[in-house]
Amino acid sequence: MMAAVQIAAAAIAGIASLSIPRRPSVEVDGHAVDRQYTVSAFKLYGMAWASDVLSLARTKDNLSLDDLPILHHRARSAHLLVWFGMEAEKHSLWKALLYMHWPEILFETVFAILQAVIHFAPQLVMYNLLRLLEQGAGGGQISAMACILVLGLGFSLVSASWADIWLAWIAHANLGLPIRSELSALIFTKATRRKNVQANQRSEPVKETDGTAVSEYTQNDIAIGPTTTAPQSTSAILNEDLEKTRQSTINLVSVDAKRVSDFLRFHYIFIQVAGRLVVSIIFLYQLLGWESLLAGFAIFLLVLPLNIWTSKNYSDAQGDLMNIRDRKMAIITEALQGIRQIKFSAQETQWQMRIRNVRGLELAMQWRVFWLDTLLIFCWILGPILLSAISLAVYAALHGDLSASVAFTSITIFSALEFSLAIVPEVAADGLEAWVSAARIEEHLGAPELEDYMTPHHTIVFENATIAWPSDTAEEESDRFTLQGLNVKIPGKGLTVIGGQTGSGKSLMLASILGEADLLRGAIKAPIPPSLSERYDSKANKTDWILKSSIAFVAQIPWIENATIRENILFGLPYDAGRYNRVVNCCALKKDLDVLPDGDHTDIGFNGINLSGGQRWRVTFARALYSRAGILVLDDIFSAVDAHVGRQLFEEALTGELGQDRTRILVTHHVALCLPKADYVVLVAEGTVQQAESPTELRRMGVLDQIVNQPTKTHAISAKAETAMESASEEDLMYKVLSASSQTSYLIDEGKTVVMPKSRTNKFVEDEKKEKGSIKLSIYRDYLTTSGGIWYWLPVLFLFIGHQGLVLGRSWFISIWTHSYKNESAAYHMLVQRYVKYPEDVFVESKNADLGFYLGIYLGLSVILCITGTFRYFFVYTRSIRASKELFEKMTFAILRAPLRWLDTVPVGRILNRFTADFEAIDSKLGGDLGALLYDVVQVVGITVAGVFVSLWTIVMAFSLIVLCFWITDFYLMGARELKRLESIAKSPIFEQFGSTLTGIGTIRAFDKTEIYIDRIFQKIDAHARAFWHLWLFNRWLAFRLNLVGAVFATAIGAIVAFADIDPSLAGFALGFALQYSGAIVWATRYYANVELSMNAVERVAEYSKIPIEKQSGRMDAPAAWPMEGRLEVSDLIVSYAPESPPILR
Repeated sequence: MMAAVQIAAAAIAGIASLSIPRRPSVEVDGHAVDRQYTVSAFKLYGMAWASDVLSLARTKDNLSLDDLPILHHRARSAHLLVWFGMEAEKHSLWKALLYMHWPEILFETVFAILQAVIHFAPQLVMYNLLRLLEQGAGGGQISAMACILVLGLGFSLVSASWADIWLAWIAHANLGLPIRSELSALIFTKATRRKNVQANQRSEPVKETDGTAVSEYTQNDIAIGPTTTAPQSTSAILNEDLEKTRQSTINLVSVDAKRVSDFLRFHYIFIQVAGRLVVSIIFLYQLLGWESLLAGFAIFLLVLPLNIWTSKNYSDAQGDLMNIRDRKMAIITEALQGIRQIKFSAQETQWQMRIRNVRGLELAMQWRVFWLDTLLIFCWILGPILLSAISLAVYAALHGDLSASVAFTSITIFSALEFSLAIVPEVAADGLEAWVSAARIEEHLGAPELEDYMTPHHTIVFENATIAWPSDTAEEESDRFTLQGLNVKIPGKGLTVIGGQTGSGKSLMLASILGEADLLRGAIKAPIPPSLSERYDSKANKTDWILKSSIAFVAQIPWIENATIRENILFGLPYDAGRYNRVVNCCALKKDLDVLPDGDHTDIGFNGINLSGGQRWRVTFARALYSRAGILVLDDIFSAVDAHVGRQLFEEALTGELGQDRTRILVTHHVALCLPKADYVVLVAEGTVQQAESPTELRRMGVLDQIVNQPTKTHAISAKAETAMESASEEDLMYKVLSASSQTSYLIDEGKTVVMPKSRTNKFVEDEKKEKGSIKLSIYRDYLTTSGGIWYWLPVLFLFIGHQGLVLGRSWFISIWTHSYKNESAAYHMLVQRYVKYPEDVFVESKNADLGFYLGIYLGLSVILCITGTFRYFFVYTRSIRASKELFEKMTFAILRAPLRWLDTVPVGRILNRFTADFEAIDSKLGGDLGALLYDVVQVVGITVAGVFVSLWTIVMAFSLIVLCFWITDFYLMGARELKRLESIAKSPIFEQFGSTLTGIGTIRAFDKTEIYIDRIFQKIDAHARAFWHLWLFNRWLAFRLNLVGAVFATAIGAIVAFADIDPSLAGFALGFALQYSGAIVWATRYYANVELSMNAVERVAEYSKIPIEKQSGRMDAPAAWPMEGRLEVSDLIVSYAPESPPILR
C-alpha cells in the first residue's frame, strides 16, 4: 500500500514539475518575448504556447506585427551578426556555418536517427496484431495482448508523429531562421563597407561634341529608363549598370540566403532517409527474406538512373528559371524607374511587349520545370510501387503463399519509404543550388572594402597623392584613370572652389576626401570625425552644434530618402526650429513648402520622385547645412537651379551665416560666381592639379582668367549670366538678388517671423493595404476562370477520384489474394458478397492458388496506378501555367497604365514584391498545392471507405474526426492567413531599405550614419523573421493536433479488428489504410491551408490588377501636316497634384 502511495506521489510530483513555467515572462522595451523558453514542458513539447497568439488573431480585427511577441535574443539579427560575423571572416562560408552551428546540427542528426527508428513502430505493432489474428487462438490471453497492441498502436503513432513534428520545428527555429537572418545581416553590413567599384566607370574622359562637353551626369538621366526610340546616354547606361549591381546584391538576401538556410534547415532529411532505409531493410528482411528484398531493390535501382537524370535536369532548369527571373526583374525595375519617360513617350505598349517577351521565356522554362517535375513524380510513384510489387511477387513465388500480416505490413513500410525516397533527389538538387548560392554570397563577402588611408590632421592636405576610382581587381595603374602628384592644402573654415573641365577628375578628388577612392601613392591628411556614439546627436544644442571634424556631403546625384521633407533635412538630428527655418529660407525652399499639400510633412517618395531636380538638390543641400558637420563637401550644387536661386544659395547659404566657420569644398563649373568669396581655388586638368592657390595669388600669377574660362557644358545658370558676373565689379557681384523668400530669411534672423509648419493631413506614401478575414470567393473564382474554368477542373477531379479508386482496388485485391491461401471464413465471405458482389468462384480454398493470375492483375493495377498518378499532376500544371499567364498580363497592363500619382505613392519595392515573390508562388507553388490538396482530400475519403469494410460505425467516427480536424484547421487559418499577409508585407520594407541604402551609401558613409542604417535593416529583418517564425510555429501546432486525431482513428480501427470477428486479410486491408489516415488528414488540411495562404498571392496580384488606370480612349487623329505652327495655347487650366489636393495652378 505504501509503495503504491509513493508511486502515486512521485507521479503527481513529476506531472506538477512538467506543468510549472520554467521562468517568468520576459519583455524587451515593453514588448513580450516569445514564450518558448518560458512555458512548462507540457506546453513546450505540445506546441501549446502558440495558442495565445492564435487566439489573439481570432479576436483582433487587424493583427499587426506589434501584436506578435519578439524573438528571443538568439534569433535576432544584431546578436547573430556579432556571434557569427567574426567566424565568417576567418573561414569559408560553409565552414563558418558548420562550425558555429555544430551543436544544433549534431542534435538534429541524433534526433533524426531516433525519429527514423520510431517511424516504423506503428508498422511493427500492426504486424504483431495481424499475426495475433492469424493465429486465431481465443481466450483472455489473446484479448490482453490485443489490448496492449491496440494501445501500443496509438502510442507509437503519436510518438512517431511528435518526433517528426518536433524535428521539423527545431530545424526551423534553431537553424533555418537564424541562418537566414544572420546571412541577411552579414550581406547588408558588408555592402555598407564595400568599395563603390562602379565609380571607376566615371573615370573615362568624356568626348566633346561641337565644343560642348557632355556632363558626367545629367539631371534628366535620374530615374529615367531607356526607350526604344532614343539611344541611352552614358549616364543612363551607368545608372542601369548600378541598378543591376544593386539588384544582384539584393538578390543575395532574397534568393541566395534563403536557399542556403533552407538546405541547412532540411539537411536532416538525408540522415533521416538513411536511417529509415536501414531500419526498413532490416524489417523487410525479417518479413520477406533477402531474395525478395534484393529483387525489389534491383528493380528500384533500375529506375534510379532515370531519377538521377531527371533530378539533374530539373536542377538545371530551376537554375535557368532563376536566371530568367532575374532578367525579368531587371526589365520590370527599369520600366518602373523610367515610368515617366515611358508614359510621356506613349510607349506603354512597347514596354508591355518587352516584358511579355521575357515573361514568355520564363513561362517556357517554368513549363520545362513542370515537365521534369511530372517525370520526377512518375519516378517517385514507379519506384515504390515496383519495389512492393516485385518483392511481394517474388515472396509469393518462393514461398507458395502470401499472408495478410506479411503483405499489408510490407506495403505500409514501402508506402512509408515512398516519400523519403522521393524527396532525396529534390533535397540533393536544393543542396546543389545552396552550394552555388553560398559561393555567390562568399564572393560578395570577399569583395574588397574601403581602406582607411586617412592620416589625422587639423586640415585637409594632399601630399604627393595619386588617387583612382575604387577597383576590386588588380588593375595596372596605366589602365585606370588617376589623378597624380596632388599637393593641395585646403584652408580650414574657408571656401575652396574646385574647377576643371567635365571628366577631369573633380568628383574623384572629392571622393578621396570622403575615403571613397583608392590611394595609390602619397598621403591624404584630414580631421578624423568622432564616432556616432561619441557625438551624442540627440543632445545637440546651439552652443555645441558644429563638430569641426564631422563631414556632410551633397552628391552629384542627390539622394533622397522615402520620408518627409523635414525628416530628410533633419537626417536624424533633433529639431531646432530657429536653425531649421533659417536653412529652409536660405535654400529657397519656403515657397515650395507653401505649395506642397502638407508643407514640410509631405512624403516625397523614393529618391524624391515627386520633386523636381532643383528641389532635390536644394533639399540635400539643406540637409548638409542643417547638419553638425564642420566640413561641407559639395559636388556641383548649382547645375539644376535657376540663376537667381543659385545666387541665393551662394550668398545666403554657402557663404552666409550658416556657412561661416565651416570648411566648404565646392566642385563647380561656375567658378566666376564663387570667386569673390572664395578663399582657395583648385584647377584640375590633365590628370593632376595644375593650380592650387588663393584667388589673389592666382590673379597675381595671371592664370585666374584661364581658370574662369574653362570650357563647360551649358548649365541652368546661363553663360550669359556668368559673363555678366565676370565683367561686374566685386561690389556688384556681392549684390544679392533677393526673392521674397530671402527677405523672409532676414526677418527670421531678426526673430520677427518663422516658417509656420502645416498640420499633416495625408501621407504621400500610404501604408500597404492588408485584407482581412478569409480569402474571398471571388479570388478563387478569378483563379479558376483564368485557369480554364470549372468544366476543365471537373475531369481533373474525376481523374484524382479514379486514381484513389485504383489504390483501394489494388489493396482490396491483395486482401483477396492473401485470403486465397487459406480457408475463407464465413464472416469474410458474407462481407465480400455484401459489399463487392464477387462471384463465388473467385475464392479458391486451396493453397495452390493461380499465382500467375494474381500476379498479373496486381502488376497490371500497379502499372495503371503509375500512369494515372503521373497524369493527374500534369493536367493541374497545364492549368497553372494558363492562370499565371493571364494574371501577369492583367497586372502588367494595369501597372503600366496606372496614373502617375498612384505610381508615385506606391514604392517600387512594393510593386516588385508582387511581380517576383507573389508570382513565384503562383507560378511554381500554387498549382502543386492544388494538386496535392485534391489528392489528399480524395485519399481521406478513400481511407474512410476502407474503414467501412470493417464496420459501418467507421463512417460516423471518420465524419466526426474530419469535422474536428476542420474545426482545428479553421482555428489555425484565422490566425495563419493574417500572419501570412503580415509576412508578405514585411518582406517589402527589407528590400526597399536595402535598395535605398545602397543607392545612397556614399552620402550615408560621408555623414557617418552607417550604424543607424544597419540598425534599421536589422529591425526590418527581425520584423519579417518574427512573422515567419510564428507562421511556422502555427503550422507545427496544427500538425501535432491533426496527428493526434489521426492516431485516434487508427487506434479505433485497431480496436475494431482486434475485438470483432474480422478476417486477418480484411483487417490488414483496413489497418493499412488506417495508418495512412494521420498523414492524409494532416496533409489534406495542411494543403488546404497552403492553398488559402498561397491564394494570398493571387489576392495581392488581383488588387493591383484592378487599380484605376488612365483613360485609353479619346485619341484624336492629327492632320498629316500637324503641327502647322510652333505655338501652344493653354486656357482656363486648373491643376493639382492629386484629386484630393488643392489646386496648384489656376
